[in-house]
Amino acid sequence: AWRSGGAARQPARLAAQTRALRTSPVALATQQFKLADIGEGITEVTVTEFFVKEGDMIKEMDNVCAVESDKASVELTSPYTGKVVKVFAKVSETVKVGSALIEVETAGGGGAAAEAP
Repeated sequence: AWRSGGAARQPARLAAQTRALRTSPVALATQQFKLADIGEGITEVTVTEFFVKEGDMIKEMDNVCAVESDKASVELTSPYTGKVVKVFAKVSETVKVGSALIEVETAGGGGAAAEAP
């Protein structure tokens, strides 16, 4: 209850809070580009040519390498944009489906295929 004649009560004033937003550099992540199942029951391919080398900058959909099997010859494109930090396979090497071909350093953790299993 309020009493008349007394000093008016005022709500307690909260001290103004200031928060500084701490920023950090763009998070870099590395993504491995693995040989996907290219169909027709193919379980391994032979690398015939690489179009990238370690240190190269690549964009999503740039050609990475050419591979061939007894049934097909195809050029594989990158699902990532970034810097090639590691090339795992060599020309004339046989690579099994699921094996890493290259590793790409990407800003923020990867491209569209980053969520793919």
